Amino acid sequence: MIFRPLSKYSLVNAKVRARLSTLLTPEQIDRLADTRDLAEFYSALTGTVYEDIFEQPEIAFDARVGERLLLEREIEWHSELLKDVKGAERDLVSTFLEKYEIENLKTVLRIREGNRDLEEMKYMVRRQLPHSLPYQAIAEAGSLEEAVSFLYGTPYITAINAVFDDYKEKKTLFPVEINLEIDYYRRLKEKVTALGKRDKAIARKLIGLEIDRKNLAWLIRLKFYYDVPTGDLFEYNIPGGYRMTTDRLRQSFKAESIKEVISLALENSFKNASEILLRGEELSKLYLLEIILWNYQIAEAKKTLGGFPFTIGTVLSYLILKRTEVRNIITILNGKVYKMDRTAIESHLRVSF
Repeated sequence: MIFRPLSKYSLVNAKVRARLSTLLTPEQIDRLADTRDLAEFYSALTGTVYEDIFEQPEIAFDARVGERLLLEREIEWHSELLKDVKGAERDLVSTFLEKYEIENLKTVLRIREGNRDLEEMKYMVRRQLPHSLPYQAIAEAGSLEEAVSFLYGTPYITAINAVFDDYKEKKTLFPVEINLEIDYYRRLKEKVTALGKRDKAIARKLIGLEIDRKNLAWLIRLKFYYDVPTGDLFEYNIPGGYRMTTDRLRQSFKAESIKEVISLALENSFKNASEILLRGEELSKLYLLEIILWNYQIAEAKKTLGGFPFTIGTVLSYLILKRTEVRNIITILNGKVYKMDRTAIESHLRVSF
């Protein structure tokens, strides 16, 4: 039986292992955070797989273009893996690309609503995404109904139509944006169910940790910052988390403070996160919540890479680590743009325990 996964994953495993060797070391990330300005930051990337990105002339005039180019390269690396996987495994890896498309869709819908400037479109990624969405037409649509009409043939239309009445009643894109995410994870989990037994268990764990992170961050923001009624919170919950069960989240909905929410939701499942986040002085820094829970996903990815290599876990773990690296580079890039000091930048970086 060992020969079947070996033949299925041999090509992509070799490609992933080669890619893993190009990941930046902690020392390199440290040097990037320590650079004094953008010019020094760009120079510190010489000799890395990101060197050519920051040699682009347009970045000299607009550093935000660098963020777009980093994400486009991330998508390119992701898409190349599709050549070496087939069947249910390919369907799953391909579905991950829809997340970038959903972020684009949110941007143009916000432009249409008047919440963003049309200039924001130049920072959207366009390469190798699953559907050819007419972003300009969506951004310039006279109504949300007209904008949605451009989405026929994509999975996004169902997600938006399901909350259209909510959108009209609340006069905000919030229900639309949340449901696009919920529907994305629902479809992702459907792809997971088609995998073999070993792959299914690994994928559920890695994706489930991401769902845990999303659910807890949403819960705190919705309950304490957007004042969403307790009875409505369940509508903004993604089923299928790895450690935070539906029952545990339901109990957290009723909590009266952020501290109590964290205590009920995390319990002993995320011990390190609980200890850090339950310190009163840290509760105001909600970005810490996402970073610390993201770190659990990083740790699980590294643990998966140390196990049997011929599984979907090798591919998913690489995607998690590469995405983490790119987000860290973007964080440092933005830190240099906004002249943040090293301590402030480091506090926003995702690192493993």
